[in-house]
Amino acid sequence: MQQPSIPAEPSTVADVMRRDVVTVSPSASIRELAQLLREHQISGVPVVEEGRLVGTVSVSDILWLGDARSLYADDPAERARAARRMDQRTVREIMSASVFGVGPDATLAELATFFARSALRRAIVQKDGVLLGLVSATDLIELIAEQLIATDEA
Repeated sequence: MQQPSIPAEPSTVADVMRRDVVTVSPSASIRELAQLLREHQISGVPVVEEGRLVGTVSVSDILWLGDARSLYADDPAERARAARRMDQRTVREIMSASVFGVGPDATLAELATFFARSALRRAIVQKDGVLLGLVSATDLIELIAEQLIATDEA
């Protein structure tokens, strides 16, 4: 994902969110999901079906699968069975249908509060069930650092 073009004085989530969000279909296999996360070097993605946001899925969801742990079994036959089961399972089976995030009009202070009060490190930006973007805690920290530097220079 590319960093968004941020206005000189960002004030809302819409000003700082990433719009080029990697997503996955609920019908994708666990193997496809793992490959997508690896390819983009990310830890989670929104799940989108027919243009609607239907959930989120992350590395943790994959790791909770017994099949994921069985990929490291001593027995090669057990590893092969685990891989086949992961090919047959879908994102829909492991995703969280609860989507936690913020609206595009939320202020940056509200976004900071969202991150401070949750264990989440990315906020899905949506409106009426449609994915608009994503903003990470790291994105916000970069803005905070820039604000601190600007304050020092003033």
